[in-house]
Amino acid sequence: MAPACVLLGRAVYFRKHPVAGVVGGTTRWQSSSEPIPSVDAIEADIATYMRAMTPDLQVVDPPGVSCLTIVRPHPSHPFPKHGYAWNQQSGNAVAADKNLVLIYVGSYRPISTYGGCYLLVDTASSSLSRIPGVHHNSFPYSCVGAAGAVIMAREGGAFVLAELLFKLPSPAEPGVPAFGKLCLWQSSEWVYRVGRLPAELRHTWRLHTSFSVQSRNLLCWVDLLHGLLLCDLGRNGEVDSPDDLPDLGMSFVPLPHSCSIGEHHHRRLIPQDFCTMACVDGTIKFLTMEGFVEHNPIALVTFALDLDGPSPTWMKDTVLRLDDLWADKTLISKGVPRITPLFPMLSTQEHDVVYLVIGGRVDDVEGYKVERAQLLLSVDMRKAMVISATQDDCPETLLRWRHILVINAS
Repeated sequence: MAPACVLLGRAVYFRKHPVAGVVGGTTRWQSSSEPIPSVDAIEADIATYMRAMTPDLQVVDPPGVSCLTIVRPHPSHPFPKHGYAWNQQSGNAVAADKNLVLIYVGSYRPISTYGGCYLLVDTASSSLSRIPGVHHNSFPYSCVGAAGAVIMAREGGAFVLAELLFKLPSPAEPGVPAFGKLCLWQSSEWVYRVGRLPAELRHTWRLHTSFSVQSRNLLCWVDLLHGLLLCDLGRNGEVDSPDDLPDLGMSFVPLPHSCSIGEHHHRRLIPQDFCTMACVDGTIKFLTMEGFVEHNPIALVTFALDLDGPSPTWMKDTVLRLDDLWADKTLISKGVPRITPLFPMLSTQEHDVVYLVIGGRVDDVEGYKVERAQLLLSVDMRKAMVISATQDDCPETLLRWRHILVINAS
Protein backbone atom coordinates (compact mmCIF):
# COMPACT_ATOMS: atom_id res chain seq x y z
CA MET A 1 0.00 0.00 0.00
CA ALA A 2 1.35 3.42 -0.97
CA PRO A 3 2.06 5.91 1.82
CA ALA A 4 -0.43 8.75 2.22
CA CYS A 5 2.21 11.32 1.28
CA VAL A 6 4.62 10.78 -1.62
CA LEU A 7 7.58 12.93 -2.63
CA LEU A 8 7.65 12.88 -6.42
CA GLY A 9 10.53 13.87 -8.71
CA ARG A 10 9.28 16.25 -11.39
CA ALA A 11 11.08 14.63 -14.34
CA VAL A 12 8.70 12.20 -16.10
CA TYR A 13 10.18 9.93 -18.76
CA PHE A 14 8.35 8.13 -21.56
CA ARG A 15 9.57 4.59 -22.09
CA LYS A 16 8.84 1.90 -24.65
CA HIS A 17 6.34 -0.84 -24.08
CA PRO A 18 8.11 -3.82 -22.47
CA VAL A 19 7.94 -6.15 -25.49
CA ALA A 20 11.17 -8.02 -26.16
CA GLY A 21 12.87 -7.34 -29.47
CA VAL A 22 10.58 -4.50 -30.51
CA VAL A 23 12.09 -1.16 -31.34
CA GLY A 24 9.02 0.97 -31.93
CA GLY A 25 5.49 1.17 -33.20
CA THR A 26 4.01 1.24 -36.66
CA THR A 27 3.90 4.58 -38.42
CA ARG A 28 1.97 5.06 -41.63
CA TRP A 29 3.29 8.20 -43.20
CA GLN A 30 0.86 10.23 -45.24
CA SER A 31 1.48 10.30 -48.98
CA SER A 32 1.40 13.59 -50.88
CA SER A 33 -1.79 12.52 -52.66
CA GLU A 34 -3.75 12.12 -49.42
CA PRO A 35 -5.79 15.10 -48.24
CA ILE A 36 -4.42 16.89 -45.19
CA PRO A 37 -6.62 16.02 -42.22
CA SER A 38 -8.35 18.70 -40.21
CA VAL A 39 -6.92 20.04 -36.96
CA ASP A 40 -9.68 18.22 -35.07
CA ALA A 41 -8.75 14.93 -36.76
CA ILE A 42 -5.08 15.39 -35.88
CA GLU A 43 -5.97 16.23 -32.28
CA ALA A 44 -8.18 13.14 -32.05
CA ASP A 45 -5.39 10.95 -33.49
CA ILE A 46 -2.86 12.19 -30.95
CA ALA A 47 -5.36 11.96 -28.09
CA THR A 48 -6.14 8.33 -28.95
CA TYR A 49 -2.44 7.44 -28.90
CA MET A 50 -1.80 9.22 -25.61
CA ARG A 51 -4.83 7.67 -23.91
CA ALA A 52 -3.33 4.28 -24.74
CA MET A 53 -0.27 5.13 -22.62
CA THR A 54 0.01 3.82 -19.07
CA PRO A 55 1.39 5.68 -16.05
CA ASP A 56 3.80 3.75 -13.84
CA LEU A 57 4.38 5.25 -10.38
CA GLN A 58 7.29 3.70 -8.50
CA VAL A 59 6.60 4.64 -4.88
CA VAL A 60 9.07 4.67 -2.02
CA ASP A 61 8.33 5.77 1.52
CA PRO A 62 9.24 9.40 2.20
CA PRO A 63 11.69 10.96 2.60
CA GLY A 64 12.79 8.84 -0.37
CA VAL A 65 11.94 10.26 -3.81
CA SER A 66 9.38 8.42 -5.94
CA CYS A 67 9.42 8.28 -9.73
CA LEU A 68 6.69 8.52 -12.37
CA THR A 69 7.19 7.17 -15.89
CA ILE A 70 4.79 6.88 -18.82
CA VAL A 71 4.74 3.60 -20.75
CA ARG A 72 4.01 3.92 -24.45
CA PRO A 73 1.29 1.76 -26.06
CA HIS A 74 1.94 -1.73 -27.41
CA PRO A 75 3.98 -1.55 -30.65
CA SER A 76 0.96 -2.71 -32.63
CA HIS A 77 -0.69 0.61 -31.83
CA PRO A 78 0.14 3.03 -34.69
CA PHE A 79 1.88 6.31 -34.04
CA PRO A 80 -0.09 9.44 -34.94
CA LYS A 81 0.55 10.55 -38.49
CA HIS A 82 0.88 14.20 -37.47
CA GLY A 83 2.02 16.22 -34.52
CA TYR A 84 4.95 16.11 -32.18
CA ALA A 85 3.45 13.98 -29.41
CA TRP A 86 4.49 10.54 -30.62
CA ASN A 87 8.24 11.10 -30.25
CA GLN A 88 8.35 12.98 -26.96
CA GLN A 89 10.89 11.49 -24.58
CA SER A 90 9.96 13.22 -21.35
CA GLY A 91 7.69 15.61 -19.53
CA ASN A 92 7.64 17.73 -16.41
CA ALA A 93 5.25 17.25 -13.49
CA VAL A 94 4.13 20.79 -12.65
CA ALA A 95 1.17 20.45 -10.27
CA ALA A 96 -0.58 17.90 -8.10
CA ASP A 97 -3.56 17.56 -5.81
CA LYS A 98 -4.47 14.40 -3.94
CA ASN A 99 -4.02 11.58 -6.48
CA LEU A 100 -3.87 13.83 -9.58
CA VAL A 101 -0.57 14.79 -11.24
CA LEU A 102 -0.40 17.32 -14.07
CA ILE A 103 2.40 17.00 -16.66
CA TYR A 104 3.70 19.34 -19.34
CA VAL A 105 4.49 17.06 -22.29
CA GLY A 106 7.90 17.59 -23.85
CA SER A 107 8.95 21.24 -23.97
CA TYR A 108 5.38 22.55 -23.82
CA ARG A 109 4.80 25.73 -21.83
CA PRO A 110 1.63 27.84 -21.81
CA ILE A 111 3.50 30.57 -23.72
CA SER A 112 4.80 28.17 -26.40
CA THR A 113 4.30 29.34 -29.97
CA TYR A 114 3.39 25.85 -31.12
CA GLY A 115 0.71 23.40 -30.12
CA GLY A 116 1.27 21.38 -26.99
CA CYS A 117 -0.61 19.51 -24.34
CA TYR A 118 -0.87 18.31 -20.76
CA LEU A 119 -1.22 14.80 -19.43
CA LEU A 120 -3.34 14.41 -16.32
CA VAL A 121 -2.44 11.26 -14.39
CA ASP A 122 -4.73 9.68 -11.81
CA THR A 123 -2.42 7.61 -9.62
CA ALA A 124 -5.35 5.94 -7.84
CA SER A 125 -6.74 4.38 -11.03
CA SER A 126 -3.44 4.32 -13.02
CA SER A 127 -5.19 6.19 -15.82
CA LEU A 128 -4.39 9.32 -17.77
CA SER A 129 -6.13 11.84 -19.97
CA ARG A 130 -4.87 14.41 -22.45
CA ILE A 131 -5.70 18.12 -22.25
CA PRO A 132 -4.78 20.45 -25.12
CA GLY A 133 -2.48 23.32 -24.25
CA VAL A 134 -3.66 26.88 -23.72
CA HIS A 135 -3.92 29.09 -26.80
CA HIS A 136 -0.39 30.02 -27.78
CA ASN A 137 -1.20 33.67 -28.53
CA SER A 138 -0.53 34.90 -24.99
CA PHE A 139 1.72 37.90 -25.67
CA PRO A 140 2.36 40.14 -23.73
CA TYR A 141 1.52 37.72 -20.88
CA SER A 142 4.21 35.31 -19.78
CA CYS A 143 5.40 32.93 -17.08
CA VAL A 144 7.45 34.51 -14.30
CA GLY A 145 9.53 31.83 -12.66
CA ALA A 146 8.07 28.36 -12.14
CA ALA A 147 5.01 26.97 -13.88
CA GLY A 148 1.73 28.69 -13.02
CA ALA A 149 -0.43 25.58 -13.32
CA VAL A 150 -2.79 24.58 -10.49
CA ILE A 151 -4.91 21.43 -10.33
CA MET A 152 -7.76 20.86 -7.87
CA ALA A 153 -9.33 17.42 -7.44
CA ARG A 154 -13.09 17.31 -6.88
CA GLU A 155 -15.61 14.61 -6.10
CA GLY A 156 -16.56 12.04 -8.71
CA GLY A 157 -13.40 12.38 -10.77
CA ALA A 158 -14.01 16.06 -11.59
CA PHE A 159 -11.18 18.58 -11.40
CA VAL A 160 -10.28 22.23 -11.94
CA LEU A 161 -7.22 23.15 -14.03
CA ALA A 162 -5.93 26.71 -14.13
CA GLU A 163 -2.92 28.55 -15.54
CA LEU A 164 -2.00 32.09 -14.53
CA LEU A 165 0.16 34.25 -16.80
CA PHE A 166 1.52 37.65 -15.82
CA LYS A 167 2.13 41.07 -17.35
CA LEU A 168 4.20 42.87 -14.73
CA PRO A 169 5.08 46.58 -14.88
CA SER A 170 8.69 47.50 -15.53
CA PRO A 171 10.77 49.34 -12.88
CA ALA A 172 10.32 52.48 -15.01
CA GLU A 173 6.52 52.30 -14.64
CA PRO A 174 5.75 53.20 -11.01
CA GLY A 175 2.05 53.11 -10.25
CA VAL A 176 1.22 50.96 -13.29
CA PRO A 177 -0.79 47.91 -12.16
CA ALA A 178 0.16 44.32 -12.88
CA PHE A 179 -2.22 42.34 -15.08
CA GLY A 180 -2.92 38.65 -15.23
CA LYS A 181 -4.39 36.22 -17.73
CA LEU A 182 -6.34 33.46 -15.99
CA CYS A 183 -6.83 30.35 -18.13
CA LEU A 184 -9.42 27.86 -16.86
CA TRP A 185 -10.19 24.47 -18.39
CA GLN A 186 -13.99 24.30 -18.32
CA SER A 187 -16.37 21.94 -20.10
CA SER A 188 -13.58 20.55 -22.31
CA GLU A 189 -12.35 23.94 -23.49
CA TRP A 190 -10.13 26.78 -22.34
CA VAL A 191 -11.77 29.96 -21.14
CA TYR A 192 -9.68 33.09 -20.69
CA ARG A 193 -10.01 36.12 -18.51
CA VAL A 194 -7.75 39.17 -18.33
CA GLY A 195 -7.72 41.70 -15.51
CA ARG A 196 -5.77 43.63 -12.92
CA LEU A 197 -3.84 41.88 -10.18
CA PRO A 198 -3.40 43.21 -6.62
CA ALA A 199 -1.28 46.37 -6.30
CA GLU A 200 1.34 44.53 -4.22
CA LEU A 201 2.61 42.70 -7.32
CA ARG A 202 5.63 44.50 -8.76
CA HIS A 203 8.30 43.77 -11.35
CA THR A 204 10.21 41.68 -8.77
CA TRP A 205 7.38 39.13 -8.38
CA ARG A 206 8.43 35.56 -9.20
CA LEU A 207 6.38 32.41 -9.02
CA HIS A 208 7.98 29.63 -6.96
CA THR A 209 5.11 27.24 -6.26
CA SER A 210 1.36 26.89 -6.64
CA PHE A 211 -1.35 24.71 -5.11
CA SER A 212 -5.07 24.47 -4.41
CA VAL A 213 -7.16 24.28 -1.23
CA GLN A 214 -10.18 22.15 -2.07
CA SER A 215 -12.03 22.73 1.23
CA ARG A 216 -11.88 26.50 0.63
CA ASN A 217 -12.27 26.41 -3.16
CA LEU A 218 -9.02 28.37 -3.46
CA LEU A 219 -6.28 28.47 -6.06
CA CYS A 220 -2.92 29.79 -4.79
CA TRP A 221 0.18 31.16 -6.50
CA VAL A 222 3.22 31.84 -4.30
CA ASP A 223 6.29 34.05 -4.39
CA LEU A 224 8.33 32.76 -1.44
CA LEU A 225 9.98 36.15 -0.96
CA HIS A 226 6.81 38.26 -1.11
CA GLY A 227 3.58 36.35 -0.43
CA LEU A 228 0.72 34.55 -2.14
CA LEU A 229 -2.13 35.29 -4.52
CA LEU A 230 -5.51 33.80 -3.62
CA CYS A 231 -8.23 33.14 -6.20
CA ASP A 232 -11.60 32.20 -4.68
CA LEU A 233 -13.39 29.99 -7.21
CA GLY A 234 -16.58 30.26 -5.20
CA ARG A 235 -16.63 33.97 -5.92
CA ASN A 236 -14.91 33.94 -9.31
CA GLY A 237 -15.64 30.45 -10.60
CA GLU A 238 -17.66 31.66 -13.56
CA VAL A 239 -15.39 33.31 -16.09
CA ASP A 240 -16.71 36.55 -17.54
CA SER A 241 -15.39 38.54 -20.46
CA PRO A 242 -12.57 40.98 -19.74
CA ASP A 243 -14.89 43.92 -20.33
CA ASP A 244 -17.31 42.74 -17.64
CA LEU A 245 -14.68 42.61 -14.90
CA PRO A 246 -11.42 44.54 -15.36
CA ASP A 247 -10.17 43.20 -12.03
CA LEU A 248 -9.38 39.49 -11.63
CA GLY A 249 -10.75 39.61 -8.10
CA MET A 250 -7.68 38.02 -6.54
CA SER A 251 -6.33 38.92 -3.10
CA PHE A 252 -2.74 39.18 -1.91
CA VAL A 253 -1.43 37.89 1.43
CA PRO A 254 2.11 38.97 2.41
CA LEU A 255 4.45 36.60 4.21
CA PRO A 256 4.47 36.68 8.02
CA HIS A 257 5.99 39.98 9.18
CA SER A 258 8.93 38.29 10.90
CA CYS A 259 9.82 36.49 7.65
CA SER A 260 10.16 39.54 5.42
CA ILE A 261 13.56 39.80 3.73
CA GLY A 262 15.12 43.02 2.48
CA GLU A 263 15.02 43.57 -1.27
CA HIS A 264 18.84 43.82 -1.38
CA HIS A 265 19.01 40.09 -0.50
CA HIS A 266 16.56 38.89 -3.14
CA ARG A 267 18.85 38.58 -6.14
CA ARG A 268 21.30 36.25 -4.43
CA LEU A 269 18.66 34.02 -2.79
CA ILE A 270 17.06 30.81 -3.99
CA PRO A 271 14.11 30.72 -1.57
CA GLN A 272 13.41 27.01 -2.04
CA ASP A 273 16.71 26.41 -0.21
CA PHE A 274 15.21 27.57 3.08
CA CYS A 275 11.42 27.95 2.85
CA THR A 276 8.28 26.56 1.27
CA MET A 277 4.50 26.87 1.32
CA ALA A 278 1.77 24.26 0.80
CA CYS A 279 -1.73 23.17 1.71
CA VAL A 280 -1.52 20.77 4.64
CA ASP A 281 -4.78 18.87 5.15
CA GLY A 282 -6.85 21.93 4.24
CA THR A 283 -4.63 24.56 5.93
CA ILE A 284 -2.20 26.86 4.13
CA LYS A 285 1.17 26.65 5.89
CA PHE A 286 4.46 28.46 5.45
CA LEU A 287 7.70 26.82 6.58
CA THR A 288 10.90 28.81 6.89
CA MET A 289 14.36 28.37 8.36
CA GLU A 290 14.76 31.50 10.48
CA GLY A 291 18.39 32.62 10.67
CA PHE A 292 19.35 31.05 7.32
CA VAL A 293 19.72 34.32 5.41
CA GLU A 294 21.40 36.18 8.28
CA HIS A 295 23.76 33.25 9.08
CA ASN A 296 22.38 33.17 12.62
CA PRO A 297 21.41 30.12 14.71
CA ILE A 298 18.64 28.41 12.78
CA ALA A 299 15.14 27.44 13.84
CA LEU A 300 12.53 25.70 11.69
CA VAL A 301 9.29 27.66 12.04
CA THR A 302 5.84 26.95 10.59
CA PHE A 303 3.00 29.44 10.27
CA ALA A 304 -0.65 28.60 9.57
CA LEU A 305 -2.89 31.01 7.65
CA ASP A 306 -6.15 31.83 9.45
CA LEU A 307 -8.78 32.52 6.77
CA ASP A 308 -11.77 32.83 9.11
CA GLY A 309 -11.10 36.34 10.42
CA PRO A 310 -11.82 39.72 8.81
CA SER A 311 -8.58 39.35 6.84
CA PRO A 312 -6.13 36.48 6.38
CA THR A 313 -3.68 36.30 9.30
CA TRP A 314 -0.56 34.21 9.83
CA MET A 315 -0.39 32.38 13.17
CA LYS A 316 2.88 30.86 14.41
CA ASP A 317 2.38 27.10 14.61
CA THR A 318 5.55 25.17 15.54
CA VAL A 319 9.18 26.03 16.25
CA LEU A 320 12.11 23.59 16.20
CA ARG A 321 15.61 24.86 16.95
CA LEU A 322 18.25 23.14 14.84
CA ASP A 323 20.33 22.49 17.97
CA ASP A 324 17.42 20.45 19.35
CA LEU A 325 17.25 18.45 16.13
CA TRP A 326 20.96 17.60 16.35
CA ALA A 327 20.29 16.15 19.80
CA ASP A 328 18.07 13.46 18.26
CA LYS A 329 19.45 9.99 18.96
CA THR A 330 18.95 8.85 15.35
CA LEU A 331 21.22 11.58 14.01
CA ILE A 332 23.75 11.04 16.79
CA SER A 333 23.90 7.31 16.01
CA LYS A 334 24.61 8.03 12.33
CA GLY A 335 27.36 10.50 13.14
CA VAL A 336 25.81 13.18 10.96
CA PRO A 337 27.89 16.38 10.81
CA ARG A 338 26.07 19.53 11.88
CA ILE A 339 25.50 20.86 8.37
CA THR A 340 22.61 23.23 7.80
CA PRO A 341 19.80 21.25 6.12
CA LEU A 342 18.34 22.39 2.80
CA PHE A 343 15.12 22.33 0.78
CA PRO A 344 12.49 22.02 3.55
CA MET A 345 9.21 20.42 2.43
CA LEU A 346 5.85 20.18 4.18
CA SER A 347 3.89 16.96 4.33
CA THR A 348 0.49 17.62 2.75
CA GLN A 349 -1.20 15.09 5.05
CA GLU A 350 0.46 15.39 8.49
CA HIS A 351 0.48 18.78 10.17
CA ASP A 352 3.75 18.51 12.09
CA VAL A 353 5.87 16.53 9.60
CA VAL A 354 8.52 18.17 7.42
CA TYR A 355 11.20 16.78 5.11
CA LEU A 356 14.82 17.98 4.92
CA VAL A 357 18.04 17.19 3.09
CA ILE A 358 21.47 17.00 4.71
CA GLY A 359 24.10 17.69 2.02
CA GLY A 360 27.81 18.25 2.34
CA ARG A 361 29.11 15.01 0.83
CA VAL A 362 31.38 15.74 -2.14
CA ASP A 363 32.39 12.91 -4.50
CA ASP A 364 34.58 12.76 -7.58
CA VAL A 365 32.44 11.69 -10.55
CA GLU A 366 34.41 11.36 -13.81
CA GLY A 367 36.73 14.17 -12.77
CA TYR A 368 33.98 16.50 -11.54
CA LYS A 369 33.29 17.44 -7.94
CA VAL A 370 29.65 16.57 -7.22
CA GLU A 371 27.90 17.42 -3.97
CA ARG A 372 25.51 14.71 -2.89
CA ALA A 373 22.88 14.30 -0.24
CA GLN A 374 24.06 12.48 2.86
CA LEU A 375 20.64 11.94 4.41
CA LEU A 376 17.00 12.57 3.59
CA LEU A 377 15.08 13.28 6.79
CA SER A 378 11.46 13.21 7.85
CA VAL A 379 11.00 15.14 11.09
CA ASP A 380 8.16 15.62 13.59
CA MET A 381 8.58 19.28 14.52
CA ARG A 382 6.26 19.25 17.50
CA LYS A 383 8.06 16.29 19.09
CA ALA A 384 11.53 17.43 17.92
CA MET A 385 12.08 13.91 16.65
CA VAL A 386 13.54 12.36 13.50
CA ILE A 387 10.95 9.91 12.12
CA SER A 388 13.28 8.43 9.51
CA ALA A 389 16.69 9.08 8.01
CA THR A 390 17.35 7.66 4.55
CA GLN A 391 20.76 7.51 2.90
CA ASP A 392 20.75 8.30 -0.81
CA ASP A 393 23.51 7.60 -3.36
CA CYS A 394 21.91 9.25 -6.40
CA PRO A 395 24.00 12.32 -7.39
CA GLU A 396 20.92 14.09 -8.80
CA THR A 397 18.96 13.95 -5.54
CA LEU A 398 20.42 17.10 -4.02
CA LEU A 399 19.53 19.16 -7.09
CA ARG A 400 16.08 17.74 -7.83
CA TRP A 401 14.94 17.93 -4.19
CA ARG A 402 14.55 21.70 -4.56
CA HIS A 403 11.66 21.05 -6.97
CA ILE A 404 10.03 18.01 -5.38
CA LEU A 405 6.26 17.66 -5.82
CA VAL A 406 4.27 16.33 -2.84
CA ILE A 407 1.27 14.17 -3.78
CA ASN A 408 -1.23 11.84 -2.14
CA ALA A 409 -0.96 8.46 -3.84
CA SER A 410 -3.12 6.44 -1.44
